[in-house]
Amino acid sequence: MKKLIIILYPFQFRKFDWERFEIDELKKLNEIVVFDFINVLHPHFKKAYFVDKEIKSKIIPIDNITKYKNKINELIQKHNNKNILVLNFIKSDSFKSLIINHFLKRKNLKTLSFFNPGVSTYNISILRNKHNKLTNIKMLFRKRGETIQKIWGKFINILVKILEIYPDFMFVAGEKCKKDILKDCRKKNIRIIKGNSWDFSQILRKKKEIINSNINYAVYLDAPGPKFLSDSHLYKDKLFETVNHTYPSLNKFFTYVEKKLKLKVIVAAHPRTKIKDKSSLFNYRKVVSGKTMELIKNSKLVITRNSTAATFAAYYKKPIIFFYTNETFNEEPHRSSAHLSKSLNLKTININKFNEFNLNNIMKFNKSSYNDYLFNFCTFKTVNKPNFIILSKLLN
Repeated sequence: MKKLIIILYPFQFRKFDWERFEIDELKKLNEIVVFDFINVLHPHFKKAYFVDKEIKSKIIPIDNITKYKNKINELIQKHNNKNILVLNFIKSDSFKSLIINHFLKRKNLKTLSFFNPGVSTYNISILRNKHNKLTNIKMLFRKRGETIQKIWGKFINILVKILEIYPDFMFVAGEKCKKDILKDCRKKNIRIIKGNSWDFSQILRKKKEIINSNINYAVYLDAPGPKFLSDSHLYKDKLFETVNHTYPSLNKFFTYVEKKLKLKVIVAAHPRTKIKDKSSLFNYRKVVSGKTMELIKNSKLVITRNSTAATFAAYYKKPIIFFYTNETFNEEPHRSSAHLSKSLNLKTININKFNEFNLNNIMKFNKSSYNDYLFNFCTFKTVNKPNFIILSKLLN
């Protein structure tokens, strides 16, 4: 009899997530059940996603806590809790998520949480900024939804400690990430499992499948906002960017890059959006969905704000331009880009002032810095297997 893996996911589970979390591979050795909690935890954020009909029938949507408890009880009865591993993406940062995770503890289910962000920006906080107090207060007010949630989360964390709602395993990618949580894991008796970020695991799974291309192009890694709902909407905060500024700025910069470097710019669509090829949003440039790793591997240049797909660029040793605009200067997107670029020993640029920098200088990068980044935030030197193999071994 196959063992059972239960996946608890706080957002809308998409085909992209099915592939990213290597579900088809996990299913070869285990039974898989996926619970989607967006209706319970973030119902207002549901409109940030397009309807993914292809995956809908494979997922169990949870509309209330009672349904969740009943489903878990049914699965325990069928499989026995000793044969179950819960891959838990739900953080205990609200009363509802606390109830969800406390129920797992009460049922004595083996649980695994993840700390494999694949980017260096996981620990950025407004409160840690080196600005004056007035600037910090302004930032806290402008992102008051996120600020309130984080303050509330600290209160919930007190209950987590009292109730000892800790996972059995923590899946970690990168030496820096491991170092940041090692002491806490030892204190709470959480076993650390070394693995990869999901992007790096994809590299290990698919690097031999990618066909080389001789087309000269740069790839722009698109974000959801400002045209579509971004992560800011999760906290109901106002986005710092506007459509009328961002896309004209990008298109002017793309034209500059194309002329200077004699490259076409191709847009890699964000998985949460559905932009058509040759969209007017990007002045009818080619738009490709679901092929980000392939596009980066065969590109001559990568352009991004702060995408986790920088992992692919670092692995394939591609020059990266991290950018911000006049609108986002000194705001969260700029700080995030600056932090990520610094981790790779690169600089950020303002694409509204592209005449002030030398593209040839920006194209230079340090391979050693790229490798350091990968081993700090994306994988370990001793790990050479994709995540599904590592996870399956915990049960089989």
